[in-house]
Amino acid sequence: MMQVSIDPNEIEQVLRDLVAIPSVNPAFPGGSGEGAVGAYVKKYLSLQGIPCVEQEVEPGRSNVIGMLPGSAGGAALLFEAHMDTVQTSGMTIDPFAGKAANGRLYGRGACDTKGSLAGMLVAMSALRRSGLPLPVGVHLAAVVDEEYRYKGVSALAEAISSGRFDYSAAVVGEPTGLHRVVAHKGCVRFHIETRGIAGHSSAPANGNNAIERMVEVLNFLRTEIEPEYARMTHPLVGPPTHCISEISGGDAPNTIPGSCRITVDRRTIPGEEPMEVWRGLRDRLLRLEMRVPGLTLTVGEPFIIDYAMEVPADSRILRQLGRSVAKAANGKREYGAAYGTDASKLARVGVPSVVFGPGSIEQAHTDEESVELAEVTAAAAALVDLVLHYGED
Repeated sequence: MMQVSIDPNEIEQVLRDLVAIPSVNPAFPGGSGEGAVGAYVKKYLSLQGIPCVEQEVEPGRSNVIGMLPGSAGGAALLFEAHMDTVQTSGMTIDPFAGKAANGRLYGRGACDTKGSLAGMLVAMSALRRSGLPLPVGVHLAAVVDEEYRYKGVSALAEAISSGRFDYSAAVVGEPTGLHRVVAHKGCVRFHIETRGIAGHSSAPANGNNAIERMVEVLNFLRTEIEPEYARMTHPLVGPPTHCISEISGGDAPNTIPGSCRITVDRRTIPGEEPMEVWRGLRDRLLRLEMRVPGLTLTVGEPFIIDYAMEVPADSRILRQLGRSVAKAANGKREYGAAYGTDASKLARVGVPSVVFGPGSIEQAHTDEESVELAEVTAAAAALVDLVLHYGED
């Protein structure tokens, strides 16, 4: 089979183009959405002769899905990467300049995860230009809203579940340093509120201080719940965790606070269901309320849930992506991650999914975000090899 090469100059130009287009998630300050990046992806694919469809997720926000057919028909291989980024506030470089220096390209999203998207686009282009019959069809889904509520991949997962799309496996683009993430955590986020009796702070005994009652809740989470996590350690992602990520309470410096609220971010491990975890914590907190005098609390319904994910050890995608990555880069391995990705939503509808891409997660969302261009080129080469040798066991 003829060699299909990746042009580093094309990689740099496509990534520079993507970074130059603002796509801050509209949930964040200054967010304009992903529409302009979606238009770029659609135009790029069209210029390469790759047909694509748009999947509207909500008004003005659509997934873009490019499609290359395989010679044998059947289920396709999916490449997936998100188009949205986090906010640019606090950045110390021009977030949209796409400046290249010392082998790296800088800007918001360069690492998370426009580097992955650029590699996937150029890989699709290289496969199309090669004229080779592909042993498997391959789709590239550029999706919206990964950084907030996962609406893009959720819509894609619904389309898969309904039979509109059929995929044998997926590669989900995120900055993994060309390693392969085969398991990761999920999360369930919710509020706990304590309620007291407001009054004048000069007579604290006449009220019921909701902030002090919240201290009882925090102590309970730290001393009774947290020690249990060590007994639940997963071999790839470690134990569950929780973080008290927000707190608010009180109305004035001279008033006994009548309410206090915290946000709990509970990270789940493979095998845990987010709603079951929440119900278990809720029930134990309500029992705490019954045994602590003066404590009145409410455990809110989760406002975000996401799922943990683990790829079955015998999945074809693990073997074949491992071989393809080894041809493009040395010393790369499989591991588990503490963060979440779009992969878990695809796995929930029966698509074995591996998280893979250029860049370091430590660069994601930083004030000088960047990615090594050679890694983006290597990622594209690995994806091309994966497609060309898919099904060879």
